This record gives sequence, C-alpha cells and structure tokens, in this order.
Amino acid sequence: MTAQVDESGCGRCFDEREVEPDLMARGLAAAGWSGWPGEQAGAVAGFLEAWWTQTLRTESPPISACAVFESCVTASSSVTPWLARWEVEMGPVARRQLTDSVDWWREELMSDDSPFTWWWGTEGEERAAWHQVKTWLAGQARSAMVPEGLGPDCPQS
Repeated sequence: MTAQVDESGCGRCFDEREVEPDLMARGLAAAGWSGWPGEQAGAVAGFLEAWWTQTLRTESPPISACAVFESCVTASSSVTPWLARWEVEMGPVARRQLTDSVDWWREELMSDDSPFTWWWGTEGEERAAWHQVKTWLAGQARSAMVPEGLGPDCPQS
C-alpha cells in the first residue's frame, strides 16, 4: 500500500507526534554520510545546519534544542560546528534554550556521563566530545557572570 499525501500514517509504527531524531542521527552516522558523493553529503550537512539554526531561532521548536543538538552531534560525530553556531546565535531565544539544555543535562554534567545516547564512534571520542561541550558551557557561564565592558580584554579606568 502506498501512502497518500494527505495521510498521517497508520499509527502502528510511530504516533504522529512521536519523533526519533537520535535514531535518525545514528542511522546517518552509521551510513557514513559525510563520505557520500558531494551533492548527497552536502544535502545532509545543509539539512543539519538549517535544522540547528532554525531551532536556535524558534521560540518553541517542535523538538527541544538539546535533542536537536544531540542529534546533530551524533550524525556528524562532532560538537564543534554546533557549538560554533550556538555561539553566533546567542540572542534571547538561544540563551533560554541554552539554560533549558543545561537543566536537561544536569545529571550528565554532575556524573560526567555523556548525553549522546546514540553516539556512533568510540567511547573515547564520545567522552572527548562531551568534555568539549562541558568546557564550552563553563565558558558561557563565566561570560554571563562578567558585566559588559568589564572582561579581561577591556581597558580599566
């Protein structure tokens, strides 16, 4: 049976509100998408970048920022591009999503366990990625505590 455009699904596989971004991300990583021909790899990279950027700009995204971040990290096996985008998108919406994500990751931050439950790679790579996130978060906390104009690079009066 072929699905029609106006159908929402039979409901046996997934509820229409149920989304499995981590599973999709792990599938992409396992398929080695970054090694695909340029056009296909570019399409996946473009999708991930657009999904992450739009999430950071959306007041109430359908999937939480921490879940999208974890999915993008899992799919790409890297935190670097996603943290860099978060750094650029630090408006009020993205800042609130950062706070919400830290709340969501509280147990992992305290225990040193990684939130990347679908990581595709070695345990050492996963630990290194989570350490990079934690270091970045610590930098965000420090910069939030220093009033504008009083950072180390600002001239003292």
